[in-house]
Amino acid sequence: MGLADAVIERVRVERLDESVAGPWEAGDSHFAVVVEAGGTAGTFAPVDELPAALVATRLGQSALHHAVSDHRGLLHRLLTELGPHAAGLGRWAVGALDCAVWDLHGRLADLPVAALLSDRPARQVPVYASWLSLDLHAASAAESVKATAGEGFAFTKWALGDAEAREIALLAERTAEWAGQSVAVDALGTWGQLRATEVSPLLSPEAVRWVEDPLARTDRAAYTQLRRRAPGLRAAFGERLSHVEDARALLEHCRPEAFTFDAVWCGGITEARGWLGAAHDARVPVHLHGRGFLPAVHLAAAFSGTADAVEYQVMWEPRRQRALRGALRPDGGHVALPDRPGLGMEVRR
Repeated sequence: MGLADAVIERVRVERLDESVAGPWEAGDSHFAVVVEAGGTAGTFAPVDELPAALVATRLGQSALHHAVSDHRGLLHRLLTELGPHAAGLGRWAVGALDCAVWDLHGRLADLPVAALLSDRPARQVPVYASWLSLDLHAASAAESVKATAGEGFAFTKWALGDAEAREIALLAERTAEWAGQSVAVDALGTWGQLRATEVSPLLSPEAVRWVEDPLARTDRAAYTQLRRRAPGLRAAFGERLSHVEDARALLEHCRPEAFTFDAVWCGGITEARGWLGAAHDARVPVHLHGRGFLPAVHLAAAFSGTADAVEYQVMWEPRRQRALRGALRPDGGHVALPDRPGLGMEVRR
């Protein structure tokens, strides 16, 4: 069967094998989405239980008999199945299925996904490190920050939850000193308008390159107000968005320092291309969120003019890749684009 004739014949959800991945722990993802055509299978893993269940019970049926290479048409079909207000879990499930179909397309074409997206994808993709669970007040925090920054990442990102404004600023300055370079800060949606306004004049650009998700809600009204109240705050956002129309409005009117959407949560690689185009039009740099790390690497390699360093979650990503062969590990602040067909992953069985 040639690629032009390939249609999706089967969609299934497979539970990853705990015997090869090691004992599951809280927060681990246990499932793979598998799409088959012409005796070839494309896979995306790991996937959480709820989006995997939505693929198994609803979306998989909608994908059957659709042309493998018609990604835009398939995306439209899946979103139509979910209805006009598809967001959150629905987008996540669509994204997982979309990534599995891209993997299948690459395998049938004998090309990495990045080479399907671009004639000249980058061979190396820069990454930045995030370690949001590290307690920066702990006695060992300084050494942990120094050691992580010393591995050559483009930069590092650390969590600074809500506290008094001066305490936040002092801890940010101290963390940048430990790292020996400016750091990104993730407020985890905890600051709100008042705290962000108080903190803004206390953060030096030499110490803090951006503050991610200072607000609990990522919408145009909230960030327009924040920009008016704290014009000097270098905000970043994106992972909580579900619709490209919302993304375009925020990029145009709120001008973040970085756009940090997730390549799977937004609806998958097909949808992410539109989001990258919106960021390119707005001249906002993209630093793709690390949950969908492997698709993000392919997108960043294909669109290196728009997508800069991809987030590498130093505590979580190695766990996510335990059930996969050919895991991607940073080396000197970069990961090599897999040269295997598709996304370059194999589920260990």
